[in-house]
Formats: sequence, structure tokens, C-alpha cells
Amino acid sequence: MVAVTSSRHRVVHYAVALFRMARPQMIATGLLVYALGVIMGVRSAGAVDWPAMGAGLIALLGANLCAHFADEFADRDTDALSRRTWFSGGSGVLPSGLVPPEFALRAAWVAAGCALMTSVVFTASGLLSPAALGVILIGLAGGWCYSMPPLALERRGLGEATNAALGAMLIPLLGFATQRNTLTPEAVAGLLPVFTITLVNLLGVHWADRHADAAVGKRTLAVMLGANVRHVHRLLTALTYVLTWALAGAVLPPNVAFAIALTLPISLWATITFTRRTQDGASSAAMVALMIAACVGWWLA
Repeated sequence: MVAVTSSRHRVVHYAVALFRMARPQMIATGLLVYALGVIMGVRSAGAVDWPAMGAGLIALLGANLCAHFADEFADRDTDALSRRTWFSGGSGVLPSGLVPPEFALRAAWVAAGCALMTSVVFTASGLLSPAALGVILIGLAGGWCYSMPPLALERRGLGEATNAALGAMLIPLLGFATQRNTLTPEAVAGLLPVFTITLVNLLGVHWADRHADAAVGKRTLAVMLGANVRHVHRLLTALTYVLTWALAGAVLPPNVAFAIALTLPISLWATITFTRRTQDGASSAAMVALMIAACVGWWLA
């Protein structure tokens, strides 16, 4: 009886660790931007392809879990020194000793295998297009290279660009491809404001972690530029709305451009207060607000 109770406790223990390392709040953000891509695709396709959307979602969840588990394993040194917030500092599972680090690495490999297997099966059955499969494969490789050696892009000053490309471009393009079965230059261009505001968010996240990152030699832009990173933050914020204005009409429907423009006060607040606080939640709020606005705008377009 004691052995059975202990076994059940161990299963629960590891399940809780997996849930926390999955970073549910970040999964939710990924679902939001996936929904944006689906809505963009539906607008030109004319109707929702529900089976394809579900297939893409299953593959996306596997790829996201792989990236999150790998990141938890790779960043256990800096996470041990960080103060955790909603988006920064990791889950805290590995630094706490709740599970051994190798457990996160094995979970990453299992998630990668599930994402790869399901996406190949869905493509072979016709649920997903070759374009969608290509996006998933690039995302899996990019998510791994983001944090894991030998590239470990997040430690070489390339983390922000890589992360934004994965989260703000590839994820919505996957959603788009589930509806259109292809990718278009217009879809890529229409996501540029989302890409730049995601960079703004990542600067905020890395600003919160800058001391811990510097201590372990992790070269983020916040570490490399110090307080001068605020100039990049302001430039990217301005670029977000300049791009929205430039793309309005030709690429972005008026409803989308107008909805995004409504988020300008939040973004201004984020960039004015950036670096004035140890923790920066305003940049994340600006990103989420713009993503929601873009979804609403495309839905009403």
C-alpha cells in the first residue's frame, strides 16, 4: 500500500513539473497568434477548414512543448538566479530540484517526436499541406537551436530575433497554411507589426533577466546594450505603428490597421516606462493587446 501511494505521488509530482515547465501562459500566447493566422487564412479562403486547423494545432502544441522543455533545460543556470515573472525567469522547476534536469531534456525529445510524427501523418493523410509541414519542421529546428547547443542562439545576441521569428511569424503562418494550403508574401507582410511588437516584448522579458543572464554569460540585447537597449525598444515600438500605417489598405484591411492603432497608448506607456522598473510587464501587455486587436480586426475585415 505504501509503495502504491509513493508511486502515485511520484506520478503526480512529475505531472505537476511537466505542467509548470510547459509554461501555460506562453502556450496561451502561442494559441492567440495561431488563431490570428487562421483568421487571416479564413478571410481569403472563405470558410474555416476545421480538421486542418485541429491538425495544425496538435502539431503546434507538440512543437511548443519541445521548445519550452528544451529552454527549461538549457536555461537552468540563469533561471536559478532570476526572479520569476509571468513571462521571464523560467518556470523555476529545475532550479528548485523538483525533478532532475534530464527529465526536461527527455520530455523535449518526446514532444519533438510527437510533433514530427503527427505532422507527417497529417500531411500524408491530406489534413495538412506540404507548406504547413515545412513551417512545422522549420519551427522545430528553430526552437531547438534557439536554446540548445551547439548554436544556442539566445546566448549569442540572436535570441530576440529568433524567438520573434518563431512566435510571431511561423506560428501564425502555420495557422494561415492550414486554411490556404500555401503561404503568400501578403501574409508574411501582414504579420510584420506583430513581429516588431514581439521584439518589444522580448526586450522587456530580457531586461528583467539581464543580471542573471550576464552572470552566466548569456548575451541578450539587454546584456549587450545595457540601459541603451531602451533606444532599440523605442525604435521597434515606432516601427510597429509605422509599418501598420504603411501596410494599411494594400496588405492590412482598414479594420485591422484601425484596431492595431487603438493599442498605441499601451505601447507608448510600455516604451516610456521601459528600463525604469526592474520588472517590465508593460511590454508584454503591449504585445498581447496588439495580437488581440489584430485578431479582432481580421475577424471583422
